[in-house]
Amino acid sequence: MKNKNLQPKICNLFRIRRIAIEQHGFSLVELLISMAIASIVGLAGYVIFSSSNWSYKVQEDVSEAQQNVRVAMERFAGDVRTAGFGLPDPPFSFTFTNLSATSPTLPNPLTSPVTVTNSTTGPDTITILGIGYEAGELSGTNASGQIYICYEKTTNDEKLIGADSKVVPNRQYISVGGAIFITLDTNSTDTGTCNGAGTAKLPLSLPATLDRAYQAGTVVYIIQAVQYTIATDLPGCSNSNPCLVSRDYTMLRGGSTPGAREVLAENIEDIQFAHGIDESPRDGKIDYSSGYDAADFSNDPTDDSSIIAVRANIVAKTRNQDPKGATGFKSQCFEDRPVDAGTTNCTGAVSDGYRRRTLTKIMKLRNPKQGA
Repeated sequence: MKNKNLQPKICNLFRIRRIAIEQHGFSLVELLISMAIASIVGLAGYVIFSSSNWSYKVQEDVSEAQQNVRVAMERFAGDVRTAGFGLPDPPFSFTFTNLSATSPTLPNPLTSPVTVTNSTTGPDTITILGIGYEAGELSGTNASGQIYICYEKTTNDEKLIGADSKVVPNRQYISVGGAIFITLDTNSTDTGTCNGAGTAKLPLSLPATLDRAYQAGTVVYIIQAVQYTIATDLPGCSNSNPCLVSRDYTMLRGGSTPGAREVLAENIEDIQFAHGIDESPRDGKIDYSSGYDAADFSNDPTDDSSIIAVRANIVAKTRNQDPKGATGFKSQCFEDRPVDAGTTNCTGAVSDGYRRRTLTKIMKLRNPKQGA
């Protein structure tokens, strides 16, 4: 009887213990270990995310800098190679009018295919004469025996004649087929249509003569003068994010004033040039002392007309500083310019956290114009 009463109690005891075991929670030690593991996993995830985000931002900025420096070099190289195109043999002097007064001053008159403004404390400036802009085509002679040019004439595209029916100032220097140079009379006016509506013909002022018979349709080019420099005072440009700008004397690339500045590429920090010189003997080859090397390029030639090649160094910087504030990034120096005014041998540059990308290219003038 006694055993019968004890058995239910024992069963109830085991049932209570089983329920207690099933409802057992974490101990303090287990909880601390779990929190430590979760913290490590979370920290690892944060590190991976932070590193990925940093890498993305850096690569985005670096890619933009690389693209900017390539665009800048391509635009510049195309003009340098065509410097001298259509120009007469030296000596010559091209004078332009109503030029923008924005610093740096535009050289005027121009007497060489390449005009250099060298600086040892800042970016260099270079002005290129020649290039060539297709303005029309040679058509024949009129009743008075004058040679004339046919060209498209529309409201927004009057390349030679302006609203006053006269030659647009600074576009009077032309070349027929790139072979013969002619200066137009700025008072010349068009004399009717060439080949139907939308065209006009401009007689070349007498005694304009050609060196030979040219076929009808020979392209007539306007000779351009374009300057390349660095600006920090235009929209989108600042001391921390400078821009490469061009200044077109002829306004054929836009602008409302001859020589007004046009932004070509942002975040271009520096342009530095050195020049291959052909002075003695003038044989179309770069002069050298003993064994041709990079040192035979001159930073500041005494005679710009002797330049037959240009070595260009273009430096682009990232738009933003390195997210980690790296101190190893600082300005570079090329040619004869130290990084900071008053320092030599590239010393004294202050780390600023901006990454740089540099492109260097040597370009030979295809149409050098040299005196005797």
